[in-house]
Amino acid sequence: MTFAGLWCLLAVLQSPASDSLRLLAVSVSPSALVLEVRARPLAVRDAVNESLRRGELDAAGKIAAAYALAWRDSFLVREVVRFAAWPPPRRSAKVAVDSMRRAGIKTFGSDGPHAAVVLWRRALTRATTNGDSTGMAALLGNIGAGLLEDGQVDSASSYLERARTLAAAIGDLRVEANAVGALAGVHEDRGDLARARGDYATALTLRDRIGDTRGTAADHNNLGLLAQRLGDLDEARRQFDSALALNRRDGRDEVAATNLVNLAGLASLDGDFGHAEALYRDALTTWRAHESWADAAVALHGLGQLELRRGDYPAARTALQEALVIYARTGPVADELAVRRDLAGAEAAAGDLQGARDELSRAQRRADSTWRAAGRARRHCAGSRRPRGAAEHARRGPAAVCARGGSLPSGGRARG
Repeated sequence: MTFAGLWCLLAVLQSPASDSLRLLAVSVSPSALVLEVRARPLAVRDAVNESLRRGELDAAGKIAAAYALAWRDSFLVREVVRFAAWPPPRRSAKVAVDSMRRAGIKTFGSDGPHAAVVLWRRALTRATTNGDSTGMAALLGNIGAGLLEDGQVDSASSYLERARTLAAAIGDLRVEANAVGALAGVHEDRGDLARARGDYATALTLRDRIGDTRGTAADHNNLGLLAQRLGDLDEARRQFDSALALNRRDGRDEVAATNLVNLAGLASLDGDFGHAEALYRDALTTWRAHESWADAAVALHGLGQLELRRGDYPAARTALQEALVIYARTGPVADELAVRRDLAGAEAAAGDLQGARDELSRAQRRADSTWRAAGRARRHCAGSRRPRGAAEHARRGPAAVCARGGSLPSGGRARG
């Protein structure tokens, strides 16, 4: 999942729900506002932070107080009080950091995790200088999520643990839940499936406390991938369907596309190629509409693998070549190399052995171009492991949720 866009402009990121809450804060009774906040918890932080950005401290305080009553979580009340006590330079610095963080969110989807992490690290430096612990916790989680998506598991684990610890210390349940969910992905990558399952359960408990249905959907998606890895495809389908239903109910079509990709992988495993293709194309259409090119590459890779399985090698090459163009720009390197490996397979299956050798040679050169990619790359070229995800290129969720859901949430690796 890209960040070249102009999401650094907070106004561009405002949802109708958060705008509505800001208006209601100054026009309805406190009890009515509590009911509205209870019904729309995911819009609350956007509304509070936009109110702070505009200098509307009264509205921010009312929304935060309503949230504290509705969800028994006073974190936002403390945030508003702290912001109000800060001098103008510190307020401006916090707003700037939040804008940078959200710019990174957009970059994560369009240009890939590496580009996003570069932006987030700059923002983290500024938040640290400003003594903004809330911004620091969110950015540590963002960076950890980006590194996890980029395959840097050890570094990701370090940042995510720091995010979890700091978020727990300041009482930011959302960032804590996101970090715990992403750490579950770390444990899963390391083969500690029992610990991964336990972390997903912990994250779900935290999310239930604050009405975070977006994060809940991501955890269901990732539990589906865990079930798939353990061979329980029926349970995997149930979890993916649960995630899809939540995301569609709440209008998160871009995130729901991740669930479609994972359901497509199951359909392909079942031999239902027609249904799998329809699901992949549905996801691809959504991501193209949102210009989420790194995500679109995932669907294209899945389509390419699908066409390989049913023997349509020209169609496989077309999809894989398109995915390769995107991955060569956005990364991660491991996914680019996985596509190159599959493209070589398509060339060989079509009888173009020289083309297959050439593609493998290009993959090897790419693998050797950086020391960081080399170890993983050689394993991919040798075909000793699947690309990140699974058949047919499954996707996780918490990394993106953590990347997108810090102190200023927006909206999971297909993971979900």
